[in-house]
Amino acid sequence: MPHSALFAATLSAFKAQSWVFREVPGMEVIEADFEAHHTKVPLHVQVYGDPNIASVVARASTTVPKTHQIQVAELIMRTNKELNLGNFELDWDDGVVMFRVTNIFPHGHQDERILASLVHAAIAEIDRITPFLGEICRTPKGELILLRVTDLMKRQDLLPPAPASE
Repeated sequence: MPHSALFAATLSAFKAQSWVFREVPGMEVIEADFEAHHTKVPLHVQVYGDPNIASVVARASTTVPKTHQIQVAELIMRTNKELNLGNFELDWDDGVVMFRVTNIFPHGHQDERILASLVHAAIAEIDRITPFLGEICRTPKGELILLRVTDLMKRQDLLPPAPASE
């Protein structure tokens, strides 16, 4: 089965960035692992050729115990409220936190820069939330009632450093 133009552009974008990736056989899917400031970020890019949609999903390396899911759900909800692009999700059954960003491209206009930007955004957002997830998950179960997510989110020491200007 031939690749869609959008998947070809996605492959080209990954190659242009010199990113190491794996193609999933029989699907228009790329998987990759990125080293970010706080964590390693597994990433999944799926292309839907006919509607010309690319969906990028990055996964947090921290699995959330059921005992801590309410506080993590609050963190995600409050974080999503501030986002302009994409959203965080919590798989309630598995305790997996993901960041998903999707773009619908006009037919005939598969922009590799946009594809690379979607990947960068997903990695950056997972990296940004990772230390906050860690703080929640390290809180002993009996102390969760004392944890104020709004106060946790104000902690600047948990944010990665701002990128150096070029």
